[in-house]
Amino acid sequence: MGNKFKLEFEDGTTQTVTAEIKPPKDIIQFVPGTTDPVNTTGLKNQANKEYWRGVDNLWANVKELKPQYLDLHIEDTFFSWSGDNNTDERTKGAKKLLDTLLRVYSNWTKKEVHLHLIGHSHGGNVINQFTNEIVESADFPENWAIKSITYLSTPFFKDQHQLNHGKMHADCKIINVHNDYDITQRFVADFTMKNLEHLMGNFVGFDKLKGAVDQIIAIDKSAYGDAGWVINNDEEGPAMWRTTRDLLVQGEIVMDVIQKNLAFIGAREKVSPEKQEFLDIINDIHQLLIQRIAVFNAGLTNRDGGYGWTEFWDDIRIYDLMPLINRITAIDDGVSDSFILGFLENVFMEEENGLVAKIDDTSTSPENQVNGAFPIEDFDITDLDPYDEKGKKSDFEKFATGIEDAQKEGNLKEILMRMVSQFINPDDVQAIVDGINKAEWIMMGDWDDELKELRGNLEVYQGLVNEYNMDLVTEEDKNNEELHIKPGSIPYLAMTSHSLSHTDLFDDDEHNVKDALTAAFSSGENPGYQQ
Repeated sequence: MGNKFKLEFEDGTTQTVTAEIKPPKDIIQFVPGTTDPVNTTGLKNQANKEYWRGVDNLWANVKELKPQYLDLHIEDTFFSWSGDNNTDERTKGAKKLLDTLLRVYSNWTKKEVHLHLIGHSHGGNVINQFTNEIVESADFPENWAIKSITYLSTPFFKDQHQLNHGKMHADCKIINVHNDYDITQRFVADFTMKNLEHLMGNFVGFDKLKGAVDQIIAIDKSAYGDAGWVINNDEEGPAMWRTTRDLLVQGEIVMDVIQKNLAFIGAREKVSPEKQEFLDIINDIHQLLIQRIAVFNAGLTNRDGGYGWTEFWDDIRIYDLMPLINRITAIDDGVSDSFILGFLENVFMEEENGLVAKIDDTSTSPENQVNGAFPIEDFDITDLDPYDEKGKKSDFEKFATGIEDAQKEGNLKEILMRMVSQFINPDDVQAIVDGINKAEWIMMGDWDDELKELRGNLEVYQGLVNEYNMDLVTEEDKNNEELHIKPGSIPYLAMTSHSLSHTDLFDDDEHNVKDALTAAFSSGENPGYQQ
């Protein structure tokens, strides 16, 4: 049965006609985001279903909406994009999104269609770029329009991927879901990357590296404490040499992995002096470790000349190693004159071969891009993050605002130091400094000077770590071995907190994303739907 309409003619007569008016079709399109903040997994073109599944589960909740509405369609299968944190890749993704919609719904190009786009992370920026592509494209159907955009943890750029209002419905709705603990949205996404295929796509040996570090920590080092001023040749000497050999073996594994993964730096046509010096130091340390392993292996039993402290220092040749370590740890007053931070800054920022393509201060809100043209329904889900129960909000904000302030000043060295400090236990740095103090009792001459220099360097770093480390992980969580990712750790804040927005189609009183989305549908509710 159709709708009745009264027609009025020029001669004043009227006629009632019945016509069937079909409401617009609603299409929900999922747009995945960057696989993780810096593509550490090296995944490419993760399809929609693969991306959205495995979390409890906005994707499944949206799928349940289909039978509840008269003409609701969901595209979650065919679209994918590289996922790289790169401007060009996001633009390619936007073009591919248009192509996908035109192919999947090719029979509807003459019908009225309302698009509802749901994007997580940089998927939201792919959507924004899509709004520009459809304005420029002659292929985008005249009767199609964007009726809603749901942004889930999207970092909104000031310069890149701006929202074009040209093909948006007059009643378009903007939905924004964000989490204060999400450091990817707050500042990690400020950095658009390039050349990551050299660093991430070819990264080898991470498990090997972690295993070696774990072994270094686990190795029983009591042999050093058991030995007195006089080291006997029967047990104490061989035990010290064996322990040292084992530590050197694991140290060589660490250096081997580091050297292999830094090889791409030296493979370019032009290598900056900062990078070349660092590569030379790493190579020298690696070779020295290989040589010392052979020496300590030979001295495990019946060492020629016996065992003693003088012999120990002769075999380990710390006077060869110390200048190299001191160059890497060199620092005078703070982050501005740190050698290692300067090297890392060059790796990221060097104009030709750096990893950073662009820095664009992002926002957690689309207000500037919407510019009042459409209503924004904002949903802050910070209180739904399990980390919110840990009582660390104040400490976290000091950490996050410190990074954000350093970013505004363009101080990448400080940003790096603040980030690295969250991985370092200040007590561990103090233990190293204490160990150097003890070693000074038996060191003389040049060795002692080198140790004093190392201690001075580490004390400066210790001060920075004490200042920047916000102790974001609770003691209970630190000691909970069942936790794969510790709440409050950098991986948690960058990935788990960042993913929270696409784990649920929130429908509670405070965070009713579901009602906000369904209110934008045009095709009408299905009166025959039964749950």
